[in-house]
Amino acid sequence: MLTLVFYHPKPPDAWIGQTTITIGEAPPVSFIVQLSGPALAPLEPPRALVARISDQRFKERVADRTSFDPDTAAFSKQMLTASLRGVALDGDRMVRVELSAGSPADVRSALKAVAEETSSIHAALLDRSLAPLRARIGDSKARVAAIEKANDDLNARILNMDAGGSPRPSPTILSLAATAALPAWNTLKDRIQIDENLAASSEATVAQPALEISPVASRALGTLTASIIAGLVMLLAICLLAAAIGPWPRLADRTTEIDARP
Repeated sequence: MLTLVFYHPKPPDAWIGQTTITIGEAPPVSFIVQLSGPALAPLEPPRALVARISDQRFKERVADRTSFDPDTAAFSKQMLTASLRGVALDGDRMVRVELSAGSPADVRSALKAVAEETSSIHAALLDRSLAPLRARIGDSKARVAAIEKANDDLNARILNMDAGGSPRPSPTILSLAATAALPAWNTLKDRIQIDENLAASSEATVAQPALEISPVASRALGTLTASIIAGLVMLLAICLLAAAIGPWPRLADRTTEIDARP
């Protein structure tokens, strides 16, 4: 047992690492269409991302993205697909990712691949969420441009009529035309500003760098060593207690007993 306590093992064959993913957010369709509910919502719930990470196809894509060390590639890929998992944390946007591989470098590379694969999927979700908003911004800008063009054309006709000596339109008619177009122009400009601010407030998914990488074997050996030391201390305590309560018979008494025998 003392050999196990004081033995220094070779470097472990497996390492475990973890990181944290913050899910991006975008305006939901309900808010874009009806202006009801929260203005921003996660691209997907944390539990949905946890289920996605546990999917075998996701694991295989992560393994394909990972640049493994040639010496540990086969083992690390097997460890990655077997150990990769997500854990939903407190809040509505945080997920912790854990995985194991054959070296610290493989762990870092695999965690980076998880971040890249997740960011790629969430970038598509973000584009899909912003598509209706971008379409409305484009439509509003087109309508503003049409109103401004109509106003410019009207001004051009006025100038042409003045230059050609034609009768000038009544100021009342011009005032009515400008008054009719101004509210629509203001409404569209306000909507464009609100929609652009909403689009700018959306966030992409972000993954932190590898937060912790530790050897799996070292952790297990540390637990075993602590258990053995605790057992030795308890055994020593029992021996001391037994010696204090029941002392061994003295040698002189045992000699007398032997001499007294026939």
